[in-house]
Amino acid sequence: MTTLAESTTSRQVLLPEVGAEGQAKLAAADVVVRGTDGAIIEVEYLHRAGVGRLALVPGEEPEPFAHEAAFHFAASRRVAAGAWRALACVRRTLGVTAA
Repeated sequence: MTTLAESTTSRQVLLPEVGAEGQAKLAAADVVVRGTDGAIIEVEYLHRAGVGRLALVPGEEPEPFAHEAAFHFAASRRVAAGAWRALACVRRTLGVTAA
C-alpha cells in the first residue's frame, strides 16, 4: 500500500531530473517562503512537490519575479510569481541548472 506522499509524487520520480534521490532531497528540504505576493501558490506547489518542511514569513521581501511586466492583471501575476519561485526552489534543491 502506498502513502499519500508517494502517490502524489509518483510521476515526478519518473523524471530523470528528479528520480528517487531527488525526491528524497525534496522530502528532506527546509524551505522558507517569504512575502505575500504569490506566497500561497508557492507553498502549495512546494507542498505538492513533496518538500518536507515549509515555513511562511509574510513580512519579508520575496525573491524578485523577473517576468512581472508580462502580466497585465495582478491576480495572474501573483499566481505566476508563486509558481516561478516554487520551480526555482525545486531546481535549486535538486541542483538542476537552467538549459
